[in-house]
Amino acid sequence: MKNLNFEKLKIEDQFSDPFPVIIYSNLLDSSQIDDLQKELSENTTVFDKVVMGNRKTILKGTKNFDSFLSKSATGQEINSFFENESVFNFFYKNLENLNLKTKNNFFINSKNLIFLKNYIDKAGPATNRNIKFKFKNKLTKILSKVINNNKIYCDFDFSVASNGYWKEPHHDKEERLISFLFYINDFESKNGGNLEIYKYNKEPNVFLREPSLKDLNMIKKIEPKKGHLVTFMSSPQSIHGVDVIKSDKTRYFFYGSYTSLHKINWLK
Repeated sequence: MKNLNFEKLKIEDQFSDPFPVIIYSNLLDSSQIDDLQKELSENTTVFDKVVMGNRKTILKGTKNFDSFLSKSATGQEINSFFENESVFNFFYKNLENLNLKTKNNFFINSKNLIFLKNYIDKAGPATNRNIKFKFKNKLTKILSKVINNNKIYCDFDFSVASNGYWKEPHHDKEERLISFLFYINDFESKNGGNLEIYKYNKEPNVFLREPSLKDLNMIKKIEPKKGHLVTFMSSPQSIHGVDVIKSDKTRYFFYGSYTSLHKINWLK
């Protein structure tokens, strides 16, 4: 089995306008990716919920997530990889360096970023954790607000999307710093399921989470390609969506983020 190492990642594409996006390959080898798809396809795999038309998800922190990791060596490797401060710093540094190439992009004061390992958001679904664990997480969030630092944790899910899945143009929640998306299988662009990148026709006075299509211009479509990892800075102008899947075929992927315990103060 290939050991996951961010130093071995290869950049396939990158751009900074309208927001920083970097696409990597070489995270997993082909056999690991195939094993992951097979495990997600098994009848014994239990999902937590169905969202966005037809996307089944297994959410970090749930009993189903722990159960999936217990039978998936690759899933365990992936979880350990992203739950790592050095990995977070690698992705953040690369995106921030790219961010500096465009004058009009948002940025943050990164001096107070602190990585939290194995943190589970209390606002999430019921978890397979004891009361002591939940109390510790709640206390961490309160202290972070008092001290006024940006504590960052990794959120994560394994997903399977089929006919009808889509997501309207939006930017992610205000606590999110970096989003990432890994494609487990190839999915032809004509079948939908592409990641769409949008740019405002002109800069708005207020950056809505779900802006009107008439205010946007789609400038790029990223086709799902097996083994590609898409990372992007999740600022108020990071408008993206997914076009509807119009096929009986299934798109397998995992999606995650590095998220702050509190709303991020984005600056220009």
